[in-house]
Amino acid sequence: MFSEDLLEQVRGANPIYDVVSDYVSLKKSGRNYMGLCPFHGEKTPSFTVNQERQIFHCFGCGEGGNVIGFVMKREGLSFPEAVRLLAARRGIALPERSTGRPEDKGLKERLLKATAAAAEIFAANLRGPAGRQALAYLDRRSISAATREEFGIGWAVPGRDTLYRELTGRGFTQQELLQAGLAAQREAGGVIDRFRGRVLFPIHDVAGRLVAFGGRLLADGEPKYLNSPETPLYHKSGILYGLNRAKEAIRSTGFGIIVEGYFDLITAAQAGIANVVATSGTALTDGHAELMRRFAERWVVVFDGDAAGIRA
Repeated sequence: MFSEDLLEQVRGANPIYDVVSDYVSLKKSGRNYMGLCPFHGEKTPSFTVNQERQIFHCFGCGEGGNVIGFVMKREGLSFPEAVRLLAARRGIALPERSTGRPEDKGLKERLLKATAAAAEIFAANLRGPAGRQALAYLDRRSISAATREEFGIGWAVPGRDTLYRELTGRGFTQQELLQAGLAAQREAGGVIDRFRGRVLFPIHDVAGRLVAFGGRLLADGEPKYLNSPETPLYHKSGILYGLNRAKEAIRSTGFGIIVEGYFDLITAAQAGIANVVATSGTALTDGHAELMRRFAERWVVVFDGDAAGIRA
């Protein structure tokens, strides 16, 4: 599918240290770099990166390979998907693939596109006349316009299937929108938007890909907060909200701060605190703890003092 010359260009533009550092806190050890393995739990670093040979190897679990292999393993991607991710990371143009029906393309790629399209619609809703109520709410929470733009905050209108109709009009199928967690099946039949009448917070994975949303209901009702369901893109126990933008600050300060909710993080970031992430709720999982250890050994936990926060 890709020529060897192109693969060499992609590998050369993505030094393995730079890529692995997005996921693992590495420290110099002789001629190599070492850190905690991202593929198995460990307390003593056994994961090495060799810049000269452009390879990684874990002496604990045996995983190893080049930068493409690392991304495949860490992100759960196929070889072509990993190459495309790395190429996009450095702005390298890849040959156009042969066209085919949208439903025949890679599932994850389609879901990522649907999620990105939804984020654009939500952001436009917030900026338009339909977003006045949401903007007033954000103003009361002292969230500035610059912060709204930085975090991509949006608004899901209260209509039953407004987003669904917009996205199917753009060529996405009902099944894709269900699998992306953007639509939900009604018990009485038919499909409705999952997010309705909610302020929306885009959720990115550690590599910066938009994979899900969290929504805060403005009207009375439950649940007050609603996240995307588990999807091929989104596994809540393995994603910390804001880590993609906070990871460098966490490394540079040597510690991270973990809070519960979206507004907790956004308010802290707006105040200039960059090394903060959130659980998107109150459940701090083993997966979260493992992810946290990859970027820092020291963490400050700042959860609410209510019963749910204490349990977490």
